[in-house]
Amino acid sequence: MGRVSAVVGVGLVLAVAGCSEGVDGDAAPTSESSVSVSASPSASAQAGGSELPHSGAPAVADPLPESALPSDPCEVLTPQQVKEALGEGATEGERRDLDGLGPGCGWGNKKTFAVVQVGFDTVNRQGLSAAYANAKPRSAIFREVGPIEGFPAVAYKDSEDDHRCTVVVGLADEYAISAGISLSAEKEDAGVDSCGPAERIAATVVGNLKDRAGE
Repeated sequence: MGRVSAVVGVGLVLAVAGCSEGVDGDAAPTSESSVSVSASPSASAQAGGSELPHSGAPAVADPLPESALPSDPCEVLTPQQVKEALGEGATEGERRDLDGLGPGCGWGNKKTFAVVQVGFDTVNRQGLSAAYANAKPRSAIFREVGPIEGFPAVAYKDSEDDHRCTVVVGLADEYAISAGISLSAEKEDAGVDSCGPAERIAATVVGNLKDRAGE
């Protein structure tokens, strides 16, 4: 198992990993990483009722049609964008679907052991509210970073110097996308804030989805 790993569990919002050349310059092989990108709502969140948003999450004023999401999440980044993000030698996208959460895809670079993963949080129908209900109380760092391409977003990680960061963007009250970074050791040693690259990956993904929707 590589240095990047995350336990995936229903009811938890956990870290996604990744990197970029525009974002980081290097990435890890997805085959050596297990990363999560989303979460289904906890029992406490569900107990609050079915109204959205909840748990302090903002409403999405101008939702993106869910039809903009491709059936294959690995199509959410173009080959050129993956190359720009991960550098020469980046792997092709590999499906990383999560039961109860939604489709996902990961990319990596076998030389540098960093990885990027994107997921569609479409199954639990809680959108960004799931991140507020689950990730916020469990994460040492949780902050609002939106708007990203006009949509509310949050970033979270275990500590300020954590090499992993997850960004969740609410595209509608009922669904969201997640993007994450796990920096290469070189970038981590250089003190790069992993949430900056994660935000840039998220913005690229949302921009592509808006293009698909014709916006």
